[in-house]
Amino acid sequence: MAGQAAAKKPIKILFVGGYGRSGSTVLDLLLDRVPGITAVGEFRHLFGRALGDNELCSCGLPFHECTYWTKIIAVAFPQGYDREQIRKAVKTFNTITRVPQLQRPTLMTPALKRQAKIYAEAYLAVYRAIATVSGASVIVDSSKYPMHGLFLQTQPDIDLKTMLLVRDPRAVAYSWQRHRVRPEVHWETREMPRHAVIRSALAWNTANKLTQMIGNDHQTFRLQRYEDFIDDPINTIQDIASFAQGKKVTLDQSIFDHQLTAPHTVAGNPARLGGEHIAVQTDKEWETQLGSIKKKIVATCCARQMRHFGYRPAASTAILHSQ
Repeated sequence: MAGQAAAKKPIKILFVGGYGRSGSTVLDLLLDRVPGITAVGEFRHLFGRALGDNELCSCGLPFHECTYWTKIIAVAFPQGYDREQIRKAVKTFNTITRVPQLQRPTLMTPALKRQAKIYAEAYLAVYRAIATVSGASVIVDSSKYPMHGLFLQTQPDIDLKTMLLVRDPRAVAYSWQRHRVRPEVHWETREMPRHAVIRSALAWNTANKLTQMIGNDHQTFRLQRYEDFIDDPINTIQDIASFAQGKKVTLDQSIFDHQLTAPHTVAGNPARLGGEHIAVQTDKEWETQLGSIKKKIVATCCARQMRHFGYRPAASTAILHSQ
């Protein structure tokens, strides 16, 4: 009976939402070092880039050769699983057109309900296996894509908290224009996607808006600016960990030190590979390298949200006010 009760206990998940290139990878690596927390990276890619393409886990091994994930998948699916069926279900809901059905499940057709069941059962099985294997009480899912978070919100077996991670959109737009190789694609040389600044600006607006739909009370929703994390990393990680676990967490400088065990995260920034010591440093290259016209385009598109989050659209640098 005790085992059955434990199996029905809601899974505590901290969903990190927002737009890409906002610093979630470094936050993942640090949160994974907090006792009771395990970070899994951009987990919506589990059945695609990880189990399908066999990209590198953050430990440096191809996903299918990582003993940590091999054990988790075996615990989650002792009878096996249909990866393509699950991928299809995830794709069905990971699109903005599904917002109405996720907010009001009664609008789902029988076919959509079947896809939702496949999606939910697969991810719940893996989340539970992660909790069992890692022993962690909180799982940090930094998928960022808000549709995944909106889907998780519909699941009664998930005790969900959400953190919207934002970064100055001009820095984000500049990052999406840089040439960067994807080392996790170990079978060939492939660069990360690159986007025009106006696409990045509009996507930044949309991702932030949708993430804020997941939750808006102080108990289940947190706004985190990347720049504030850079200014005070230890206290920021303490606050995020305390928010996620629902209790006070105290950390010190040792959280940045060399670790004997590697994290095991899916997808994300190349920074997750190749080092146990984590350096948190300011990256203001965009201030001099992103042209003034492009800065104005981004600031014009994002002005309203920039002001809401404490950024000054008219400034050429990321000047913030206190929240």
